[in-house]
Amino acid sequence: MRKGLLILLMVFLAFKSDAFQNLDSLENALKTAQGKNRVDVLNKLYIVYNRLNPTKALEQSILALELANEISYPNGRAAALNNIGVIYKNQGVYDEALEYYIESLRISTEIDDKKAQASTLNNIGTVYSLKKVYDKALIYFIESYDLFKSIGANGSLIDAINNIGNAYMEMGREDLALDYYSEAMALSSKKDIQLEGSSNSLNNVGNVYFYRGDYANALLYYQRALELEESSGNILGEAYSKSNLGATYIEIKDFKSAKANLDSALVIAQEMSAYPLLQIIYKNQARLYYETKDYKKAYETRMLFDQAKDFVFNDESSRMMAQMEVAVELQEKEKELQRLRTDQQIQSLQIENSRIVIILGVMGSIILLGAGFIILKVRKKAIT
Repeated sequence: MRKGLLILLMVFLAFKSDAFQNLDSLENALKTAQGKNRVDVLNKLYIVYNRLNPTKALEQSILALELANEISYPNGRAAALNNIGVIYKNQGVYDEALEYYIESLRISTEIDDKKAQASTLNNIGTVYSLKKVYDKALIYFIESYDLFKSIGANGSLIDAINNIGNAYMEMGREDLALDYYSEAMALSSKKDIQLEGSSNSLNNVGNVYFYRGDYANALLYYQRALELEESSGNILGEAYSKSNLGATYIEIKDFKSAKANLDSALVIAQEMSAYPLLQIIYKNQARLYYETKDYKKAYETRMLFDQAKDFVFNDESSRMMAQMEVAVELQEKEKELQRLRTDQQIQSLQIENSRIVIILGVMGSIILLGAGFIILKVRKKAIT
């Protein structure tokens, strides 16, 4: 196992070096890129910056979206919308994230970009999962999984598999969750697959052991995940792993290690405005202070937890999210009604034409009968 981990770390160190080299290459390419190519470069820059500097990643995505709109480039527009949605999701602004995801999904469906569709479906499922609507999240995750599998996008399957496992975990199906996490780890170990999903799988397996009370194994998997996140330069992933470690150290009463990990995670989460993660960290810190009998700090940190929670799960966001979903459904209904109206108009026109023919036929018959009657009457008078 140690040998395998060493190999993975060597691969990730190489990946980190390649990431910075790729950043320089993309920045240079951007200087001369025009049109669709410029949009593509900006969207690729988002991928690199999202791991290093989310604020910069958002700037690149907005520029990509504006240019894609200007030159009518749907593929670039769908990608930029999806990327902006990811950034908002990480910050806990779920209503905004869902708005961008839905528009991205609409465009990618129109242009039949199945990979983009699958990615956005996966992201929509993540929003529902964060909103704790796990049954609905699972539907999106499975649909995403099926699409990725149908086009042979094995690298992208890892996130979908992890998310399916997470949904089952939250629904109390640890057995199914562990099966999916194991599948994700097995897929991550393949040479032709990008390894960024490995740390997610390790963290998720750690979660299973944590909830079972097997803290020794939980620490083992969380630590391995942290090492991979640090090696890959995934700052936000590093913070999540440290948060998990901090929570586990609290359970085994190693309060010094718990504080060190939680404090480090807090700095990263604050810098990135990652409110969903801040909520978790504050909750664990409040418990840590309570366990160490620092009740004043426990109370203050609990208040910070409430603020982060209110930001993420405020009623206004929930209403906006519900309104947006209803608006999308209404748009589909309106399209269907319009189609029905068109069909009804055609049918009505056909019926109206039929009525005119019948009326004309009846009128013709009446005219003929009337003419016959007049002729008969004239003949009678002539005979008389």
